[in-house]
Amino acid sequence: MDLATLADAAATAYVTGVAGHAAAGTDSTIRARFAQLRSYLVSRAMSEEDLETVDQATLSSRILRVLEGDSNSVSELEEILERISDSPKIEGAGTVYGDVILRGKYVAGRDIRFDGR
Repeated sequence: MDLATLADAAATAYVTGVAGHAAAGTDSTIRARFAQLRSYLVSRAMSEEDLETVDQATLSSRILRVLEGDSNSVSELEEILERISDSPKIEGAGTVYGDVILRGKYVAGRDIRFDGR
């Protein structure tokens, strides 16, 4: 993967994860993965305060500069992103009506009911 694509992927993963509650969400595995990404970004790209307010394009640019200057950072970031992509994603807790699409390695089937029966 080229460095610009890797930087964009990391920025997207971080911004999407925060917006999608992955960083403070329900699954401890995904929280741990995003904590690793956040730690990586704070230790190499920007301060904790800046990370709270940065937009995706600026974050991607900062990550790219880090990757261009440190080849060891490339493999570490690739590993973090691979772990994030391998983690199960929880989209929501349930539905009241409509179609339900379940995706994942281990997914419960049609026997789940939300009406207490």
